[in-house]
Amino acid sequence: MRKRFLVALIVAGALPAGFGSPARAQDTTPASGEPITSLDPATLTYDYLVDGSLADDEPAKRRFKSLPAAYAAVPEGTADRPTVIGIAPNVYLLPGATLNISKSYITLLGLTNNRRAVVLADNRGNAQGASDNGYVIVVNATGFTAMNLTILNFCNVDYEYPGDPSKNLSKRSAVITQAVALQASGDKHVYENVALLSRLDTMFLQTTRSYFKNVFIEGTDDFIGGGTVSAWEDSEIFFPTGSGVMSAGNIAFINAKFTSSGGLQFSKSAGPGVALINCVMTAPGIGVAWVRGNAPPRPSQNYLTHRVKDGAGNPAVIADGSGGAATFDYSWELSDQQALAFNPWNLLRATPTGIADDWDPAGARATYEATGQGSLIYKIILSGTPASVRTGGAGATIGATVAPVRAPDQSITWSTPSSAISLSRTTGPDVVVTGNTTGAPEYVQVIATAANGFHATAWVYVEPAYVDPPMLASGPTLGPPADGKIAVDYSYDLAGHEDQSVITWSICGDAACASPRDVAVSRDGLPLASYTLTPGDVGNFVRVSVQPKHNISEPGPAVFAISDRVIAACDLGSFTVSPNFRNFVTTQNQSYVSGLWTVLGTWTVEAGATLINGYGVRAGTQGAQLLYQEDAKRGDMQIALTMTPEKTSGAGFGSPGSSADGTSQKSDIYIKYDPRTKTGYSLRYWRTTASAAACMYQLFRIDNGVGSPLNDTQVLSGVFRPDTELVMKVVGDHLTVEAHNSTNAETLFLEAPITPNDFGGTGVAWYGTVPRGNSNVYSRFEISYPGVAPEMCVGNPQPPLHPTNAASLRGGGCGCVTADGLGSRHALLGALLLLGSLAARRGARSRCKRSGG
Repeated sequence: MRKRFLVALIVAGALPAGFGSPARAQDTTPASGEPITSLDPATLTYDYLVDGSLADDEPAKRRFKSLPAAYAAVPEGTADRPTVIGIAPNVYLLPGATLNISKSYITLLGLTNNRRAVVLADNRGNAQGASDNGYVIVVNATGFTAMNLTILNFCNVDYEYPGDPSKNLSKRSAVITQAVALQASGDKHVYENVALLSRLDTMFLQTTRSYFKNVFIEGTDDFIGGGTVSAWEDSEIFFPTGSGVMSAGNIAFINAKFTSSGGLQFSKSAGPGVALINCVMTAPGIGVAWVRGNAPPRPSQNYLTHRVKDGAGNPAVIADGSGGAATFDYSWELSDQQALAFNPWNLLRATPTGIADDWDPAGARATYEATGQGSLIYKIILSGTPASVRTGGAGATIGATVAPVRAPDQSITWSTPSSAISLSRTTGPDVVVTGNTTGAPEYVQVIATAANGFHATAWVYVEPAYVDPPMLASGPTLGPPADGKIAVDYSYDLAGHEDQSVITWSICGDAACASPRDVAVSRDGLPLASYTLTPGDVGNFVRVSVQPKHNISEPGPAVFAISDRVIAACDLGSFTVSPNFRNFVTTQNQSYVSGLWTVLGTWTVEAGATLINGYGVRAGTQGAQLLYQEDAKRGDMQIALTMTPEKTSGAGFGSPGSSADGTSQKSDIYIKYDPRTKTGYSLRYWRTTASAAACMYQLFRIDNGVGSPLNDTQVLSGVFRPDTELVMKVVGDHLTVEAHNSTNAETLFLEAPITPNDFGGTGVAWYGTVPRGNSNVYSRFEISYPGVAPEMCVGNPQPPLHPTNAASLRGGGCGCVTADGLGSRHALLGALLLLGSLAARRGARSRCKRSGG
C-alpha cells in the first residue's frame, strides 16, 4: 500500500513569472521567486520514504534517513507499477560515492511543490575530490523517473536552500572543472519538474528515449547529450556564465527557453542535429550558432526550426558557426504541418526505427491521436553518404529511411540541383548516383524528400572522367644546391590540366639510395618542386620522387632523380630550421639523427586559414612528441613557436593536470635539449585547479627524463589561446620565455639562470588528451643559433660522384642520376670522364621545363 506524505506547501515568493523574467540561475533563489507549482504534496504517494530528519533508519516501516540506504532496500518495479521512493524536503549529501541506479522502474519523487527543496548533492569534480568527473547520480536502467527535485553537483557552485540558510551549500572551488550531476542511460526515462545544476558537464544524456517536462538545466560547456531521441517541453536551458556550448543532439526542444547574455552553441562540431519548436533565444544579436567555431561545410541539414524567437519576439538568428563569416546552411524552417510531428507522443511511442510500444510519458496519446499526429514523419536517416563518384566509373548508392517506420507513406523522392551528376531514379528507398561532368571536381547535393516535404541532404563529390597520368617529356633532374635549396626540373604536356604531381624528397646514405628516409612530401595537389635543405641533409645524397599527376588523373609510377654528390654544410643557406608543416613527414620515426626530427606518437597535418603557411601539425595521441636532434655543440639558442590550442578558454587541456613527470595532462617545450639522453631544459605547463581560463607555467631542468623545477616561480596565465606566439631563448647562462596571443591581452614571461650545456636539440611533448577540442596545433617551430652560420661554398665543395655501383641508373643531368629512362637520353657509364658528365648535365638542363627554383 502506498503512503502519503503530509507536508505544508513550501511557498517562498510568488509563482514563477513567464519568459520575460530577469535571468537568474536556480542554484540561488530566482528573481521571479521560488519555482512553486500548483501541486499539493499531500496528494503524493510512495512505497518507501527518505526523510533526513529521522533519527535512524526504520527498514520495517520502509523509512530511511538517506537515499542510498533506501535504494539498497527497494525492489525493482514494473512498467505497470514502478517502485516509488518518496523524498522529504531536505538536502541529501551523497559524499564521496556516486549513487548508481541500475534497477528498472524506479521513481525518485520529491514530496514538495518546490523542486529546490529536495536536493540530492555532492561536490566532487575532476581533480577536485574525484579522479573521474565526480558523478552525483548515474542511471543505467529502464523506466527511471525523477520528479520534484534538484540534482546538484556543487563542486563549483554555491547553493541557497529555500527558507533555511543553515542548509546552504558552498562550492569546493571557484575554478570550473568537469563535475557531472547526472549521467543517464537506458530507455523510457522521465524527468519532470527537476533542476539539474552544475557548471561544466552538468548532464550526459545517453538514453534510448527520454522525456523532460518543466526541467531547468544550467551549464557552461559539454552538457546535455541526447541519446537516440528525447523531447524537452516547457524547459529552460540556462548559461550561468553568460555563454557556452552544449553537446545536444537528437533532441526536440518544444516551447523551451535558452537563456544567455552572450553567445551559445549546440555542439562543438556538426552533430546529429536538434529541432527547435516555438522556442525563445535570449542571446543578443547573432550570438547563437549551431556549432562552436567555424562550421564545417556541406551539412546534412539535421537542424530544424519552427517559429523560434529572440528575447524581443523577433525571429531568432541562428548562424551555422560562431566563427568566421556568418553562413546559414545548416538548418531549415519547418512548415506548420511539418512541425506537428514534433510532439512527445509521436516522438517517443517508439524508437525512430523500432516497432511502437506506445510509451506515453506525457499522457498525451488521446489528444494527438484525435488530430492525426501520432505517426508523422520527423526524420530522414541517410545511408551511403558522404559519397564520391567519378564520371565513367561506378555509381554510389545513397539510401534514405523515414522515421518513424510506422508512417503510412514511406516514399522518398530524390532530386539534385546539379547537372554534374545523374540519378538512377526519382522515387524509391535508394538511388544510384553517377558522375556526368567534364568540369572541375565539386561537391553537389542529392536531396531526399519525404511525402510531407521533410528532407535531408546528402553530399556527393563528383569528378570528371580520369585519364592516364601525363608522360614526362623531360626530367626529373636535380639542379645543384643554391641559396640553401635544391630544386627538381621536369616537364610534360598537361593538355590544359593542372599539375598536381606528387613529389617526395628523401635523403640517402649512398648513391644507390638503398635506405631512403623521407624528409618532405607534397600535399593537397601542390607539387613541392623546391626543397629547403636542413642540417640533417649534410653528408647525404638527396633523392626526389616525382609521380606524374594532374587534376583528372591518378598519380603515375614514381620517377626518381638523385643528387650526384652528398650535401655539404656550405650548401645550407642557414642553420636556422623552420619546417613548413604543409610538407612535414608525420610518419613515426623513433631514431635520433642529428639535424632530423624524431616523431613519436601520432601527428596529423591540419589545414587552417589562421595557421602559419596555412598548415600545422596536431598531436593525435596522448604523449606524442616532436623532437629535433642536434649533435653539433651549440651555445646560445632560440626557438619560436606558434600554437593554436583547440581549447580556446586559456585552460589548454581537457582536464586539470600537474607538473609531475609521466602522463599527467601537461606539455613540455624543450630547449638546449638532447632528445637522445632526455637531458636539457623545458617550459612545462599544465591545466590547474586554480583557474578555468589559464594554465600554470614553470621552467624545468630535465636530467635523463626526470624533471625538476629550476626555481619556485610559477606563473598562472591565460595566454594559451589561438595564435599563441612563444619565444624561448638561452643567452649564456640565462633562460627566458615570452609569449602573447592575438586573442586577448594575456602574456607570459619567465626567466631563470641555468647551468650552460652544449646541446642544440629541442622539441615538444603533448601529454594532454586528444579528442577534437582538446589537442594543440603547432604551425611554426623555428630553431636558431645566434652567431652560427654555414661557411660559403668555394667552387665545387667536393668532386662529383661517379656512379660505379649504379649499373641500372641512367644519367639525369643537372647534377643527378635517375632510375628511369625518361630523363636524359645520355647513358652514364661508370668510367665517364668528368668532362662528359658535365656535358650531359648541360644537355639535359636545356630540355627541363618545370623548375622549382
